[in-house]
Amino acid sequence: MNLRDYNLKFNKMPCQWDEAMPIGNGNMGCLLYGDNPVCLSVDRIDLWDARPHPTTLEKDFNYQTLVELAKREDAESVARRNRLFEQIYNELPYPSKITAGRIELRFRNGFSASAAQVDIKDAAIETKGKKTSISAFVHATRPVGVARIRGDFEIDLHIPDYISKVGHNDKIAAGEGGNIVPADSLQYPPAEIVRQDDWTYYIQTTYTDFVYGLFVYRKRSRLHSEIFFTVLTGKDALQLENKAKKLLVNTADIGYDTLIREHTAYWHKYWKKSAVHLGDEILEKTYYRSWYLFASTSRKGAFPMPLQGVWTADSDNLPPWRGDYHHDTNTQLSYQGFLKANHWDEGSCFVDYLWENRSAYQRFAAEFYGVDGLLIPGVSTIDGKPMGGWAHYSLSPTMSVWTAQSFDEYFLYSGDLEFLKTRAYPFLRDIATAIGSLLTEKNDKLYLPLSTSPEIHDDTVKAYLTPNSNFDLSLLRYLYSRLIAYCKILGYDAAEYDAVLSKLDDIAVIDGVVALSPDEQLTESHRHFSHLMALYPLHLINYDTPQNRALYQRSMQHLENLGTSEWVGFSFAMAAQIYAMAEDGNKAYENLFKFCDGFVGENGFHLNGDFKNKGYSSYHYRPFTLEALFGYCDALQEMLFQQHRGYLHFFPSLPEKWQNNRISFEKFRGYNGLTVGAVFDGGHTKEAHLQTEKKTTVVIKNTFGTDCLLLRCGAIKKTVESENGYFHISLQNGTTILTCRGEE
Repeated sequence: MNLRDYNLKFNKMPCQWDEAMPIGNGNMGCLLYGDNPVCLSVDRIDLWDARPHPTTLEKDFNYQTLVELAKREDAESVARRNRLFEQIYNELPYPSKITAGRIELRFRNGFSASAAQVDIKDAAIETKGKKTSISAFVHATRPVGVARIRGDFEIDLHIPDYISKVGHNDKIAAGEGGNIVPADSLQYPPAEIVRQDDWTYYIQTTYTDFVYGLFVYRKRSRLHSEIFFTVLTGKDALQLENKAKKLLVNTADIGYDTLIREHTAYWHKYWKKSAVHLGDEILEKTYYRSWYLFASTSRKGAFPMPLQGVWTADSDNLPPWRGDYHHDTNTQLSYQGFLKANHWDEGSCFVDYLWENRSAYQRFAAEFYGVDGLLIPGVSTIDGKPMGGWAHYSLSPTMSVWTAQSFDEYFLYSGDLEFLKTRAYPFLRDIATAIGSLLTEKNDKLYLPLSTSPEIHDDTVKAYLTPNSNFDLSLLRYLYSRLIAYCKILGYDAAEYDAVLSKLDDIAVIDGVVALSPDEQLTESHRHFSHLMALYPLHLINYDTPQNRALYQRSMQHLENLGTSEWVGFSFAMAAQIYAMAEDGNKAYENLFKFCDGFVGENGFHLNGDFKNKGYSSYHYRPFTLEALFGYCDALQEMLFQQHRGYLHFFPSLPEKWQNNRISFEKFRGYNGLTVGAVFDGGHTKEAHLQTEKKTTVVIKNTFGTDCLLLRCGAIKKTVESENGYFHISLQNGTTILTCRGEE
């Protein structure tokens, strides 16, 4: 497999920002598009106007008021609920992610490119023309972008209209469910664009506690020019200017050739972390392009990706869904697959971010819910403040549990007991403290005052279901089950968690199908499978008994019967995840193919709607977000390797069309620090590679087509027999290779 086969290739320059060529380093991003001017739209992941909406500071903005108003249908109560909790998301232009604007290269004799591409192996853009060309990258480890440009051009800057233009009131197709919502200007003081010698830049004053600036430095030679650019933030405009100029001059002095060598060294190392080989170009292409975008927008030491990562919309309007942190599926899907893919350095920033923000979440628990512990706003600013809107999920306490699953997953894959003791257990414990204070007892069972299932029934009064919804119940059962398991490992007393778990209902099933709540079934096509949390990703119900298999099959058949008209991109990724759990490779493949075919642009971006009109959905809009790409990767990985049932299961969910392919994965991560690779050929698992840094025992389901394996580890060579369909393997420090007898 040659990574460059999956480069983002264009026969001509893309003409709009959401079709642009993306590059980034997790902190700064750039989109290159347009033919004259050629635009380099520049963004920084922590560029935010995080001013709280004034309503969130009112004394009535609290959980008690929400509980009182949620189910009332009189006009006065509905109006009050809407004002306090629903409308605030779109009333003002802040809080919101913002972008730095764009660099415009205006070529005197026009710009033409016969070909353009993003080389994903090197994370660099190349455009080729007879008299004009551009090579560009955002340095992997330095806070700068670099471009080498051939042609006669001038540099200009464009500041987004919504930043400072008074009276700006265009429209954005960015509301929940695709509704049109009004945008307006942040009305910052207009910034001056400075053009001085080889410098072009502006510094923007905001109404928050920082200023920011976009800076471009040009270095000329006989054959070409090079530009170096950055976005910086600071407290003082003059200090910011001096810092930016020093940074870019020093970077230019290092030289383009040295910088590109540094840059590609990072990326070549990144691509060695893991690999898949499917023999299926369409799915494999989306997989690798997605992991390219992941490392471009997520890095340890930076903030985790919000909805659009480091490529906030360059549309002169506020970004779709304010470019925020949505914890009702978006952040969870975005960081669901990186552990198995062995991209820890890029993905662990999400856990770090949640941990570092816990004081904000403690304040939110105290001020909004009136309880001790911590809770996370379901829709959040970069600094952990609530943004409201669609309160049934943006202000749902159980969103905190789903978000905190990242701590549990990190522990399971790492096996790091210190992390468990000092981070995972305290974080989940504090969530349990807060939620436990909200639960009320009735007939010896515990219930939340309000229970919902995002994004069921949208923002109507019907969104408040009979407690406990399966979404809430699944997360509650998961939370207390994991805390009990943690206590067992750490030697703590789990009595209080046992007591709560014993008073929670079982998952509600109606007519053999997982329901929304104890008395309501899903009756129409819907984009979000929040009621199926117990199946995936929480693994509360495994595909391991006849009863459970029937439940999976009937529940997914129920979704199919309702159709996909109301699905969006992430729906297909989530469906594929559940089908992978049900060992239905054909249906998992079908949904992943539809996702690639209908919802992913040529630049790898997920555009939410069936914008190609393939007939997969009634939504044909195209607001760009990232999360479904990584949910897609997670689903594909689950088709190749699973471990959640306590044993290693190689190739559990392959479609029939792959049965004659040679399929493999390399350097996936398993639980407890295990590194795993395997090969499927001839209709069965042919070999497996297991690497560990400590002695351990693993159980492997027999998918090898034989009851006898040859084991090799260093000088050790022996046979291993299958027992009741499983191999029990004692691993030594190092690499163990398992092969079928006769194929060694």
